[in-house]
Amino acid sequence: MAPHPQSEIQESIKAQLTASPEWSGLADYELQLIEKSAVIRTHDKGEVIFSEGDTCGGLYFLKQGLVCIRKARNKKISTLVRIARPGDTLGYRPLLSAQKHRASAEALGATTSCFIEKSLVTLLMRSNPTLGINFLKKAAVELGEAEERVHQSVSLSVKERFIRLLIALQAEYGHVSEDGKLIVELPVSRADLAAMLGVRRESLSRAIHELSDEGLVHFIGRHLEMSET
Repeated sequence: MAPHPQSEIQESIKAQLTASPEWSGLADYELQLIEKSAVIRTHDKGEVIFSEGDTCGGLYFLKQGLVCIRKARNKKISTLVRIARPGDTLGYRPLLSAQKHRASAEALGATTSCFIEKSLVTLLMRSNPTLGINFLKKAAVELGEAEERVHQSVSLSVKERFIRLLIALQAEYGHVSEDGKLIVELPVSRADLAAMLGVRRESLSRAIHELSDEGLVHFIGRHLEMSET
């Protein structure tokens, strides 16, 4: 990863932080302090930003690009947990709990992050309790989402869960073509999609075949076409 000093790439950080639900409660001088102290880093595709088990030295505010969060199953295999997008903050749970990173973060493409050291985050949370409360709210929301995924895993079929995932991905990565089809360029592999659903790849393949036979979706690699009807 390549750190960058103060430059024009840092100019929009304040605006992005202000738009973030977690950082929006900071005063102007506090945001300026982050701008002056934070380190901008660029990451190439496939580059690991931090690894599971690393000491948490601060927070990563994702300025640009996509990052996949993975948990190791063994030394060679990892499971995709979620995809982080611009405006997301990575590493806040291990920082708040004084633990090491419990997952790894890997750039899916050219990515820019803003690293804010733990000492500065701690100082800001002490001087402005709203910041800590906002991250606690974020943790509560994510816990609720995790519980909902567990509920879906026992109450919905793989096909139904996959449809819900496609709808979510379409909202983020899709567009409507001139002929009215919903086009989605999937950011991850089918193996990763299966991991996000908590199913075997063979089970996902069967769901894809069912949807294809019904004329609802058409896959070409990571290119997906969905019928608007």
